[in-house]
Amino acid sequence: MLLARKPQKKRPQYYDSQLQPSSQLQAFGTVPVSGHTVALVFRLSRPRTWTFPAASFLLGYVLTAGWNITQLGIGLIIASFVTAATNIVNAYADRKEDVVNQPRRVFWLDQMGQKATIGSIIVFYGFSAALSIYLGLAYMIVLAVGIFNSAFYSLPPLRFKAHPLSSLISFSGAVGLAFLAGTSVTGHVNVWNPVLWLVTYFMFTYGTVKNLPDYSGDKKAGTKTTATVFGNIRRAVKFTTIILISPYVFLVGLTITGFLPAIYYAELILTPLLIFILHNMWTARSSEGFEKMHTYGFFYAISFLLFTLVVSSPSLKSLGVVISAFLWTLLVSRIHIDSRIESRDWEHDSNSQRSGA
Repeated sequence: MLLARKPQKKRPQYYDSQLQPSSQLQAFGTVPVSGHTVALVFRLSRPRTWTFPAASFLLGYVLTAGWNITQLGIGLIIASFVTAATNIVNAYADRKEDVVNQPRRVFWLDQMGQKATIGSIIVFYGFSAALSIYLGLAYMIVLAVGIFNSAFYSLPPLRFKAHPLSSLISFSGAVGLAFLAGTSVTGHVNVWNPVLWLVTYFMFTYGTVKNLPDYSGDKKAGTKTTATVFGNIRRAVKFTTIILISPYVFLVGLTITGFLPAIYYAELILTPLLIFILHNMWTARSSEGFEKMHTYGFFYAISFLLFTLVVSSPSLKSLGVVISAFLWTLLVSRIHIDSRIESRDWEHDSNSQRSGA
């Protein structure tokens, strides 16, 4: 009697860089292939980063307007879609740097094609603008500023990220403008809210973290960042350390001077997480190590924003938001659909090819 063969699982396809005409990617080993445009758009939109503006919008809205589920839902969708467009624009504009920093992202963009890439950006921005009508004129004005900042963070002729200071200011706008958008739903834009100052400055300082893993690629591309302005990565780490500590000094200052109530001292409970991030930063010995630190830093930054929400509006609803945000972030991180790759295995492939040459 013949034994039936056990059906074999279909293996995923891989992109063999040696068979491709593009010489840019030949040194980076194999890259998973996905021909589905929607899946590629979702990956390039970096859904885990949607949590930043969504949490900040929620914080600004709750502090001024309460918990209107319909308005909150619309605002959260817009915050997520604008961030999605921002990430795709950034990926498209940073192809030169990403040949070294994130070569798989370059490949995925090639798979999508220019028309699909631009089309997805227009859809995200356009749908956000259409939905904003339901949140009033003040919100629409803030959103227009946000879209302008979102697009020209990466695109010429302004390309804010081309200069270290303007890069951090623009990057912090992802949180600051989202907070203002939350307050503007009531018809008024309150730029004097000290919680706005705190979370915006925190995001300003956090912007230095993301530049460390990309030090080599940005240096080769001639891109000025808060890291590459220093002669070596260790000096950049020292600078980033000082910057990351400063939000807590700012927090204490706001509380001592009475701008924030004493309950905000509770945010100091996050300092052990900061120490953990700094430890990983100082012990990292490769761009992959810095990328791992960046992942930890991402969850630390999300924790700061969400804990600020809990401190500002302690309730079961706030707790539910925190749990939902972490579940979403952990889910998209767990299934590896973010276009920013932590393992950086292409660097190992490239190094092994050099050593074998």
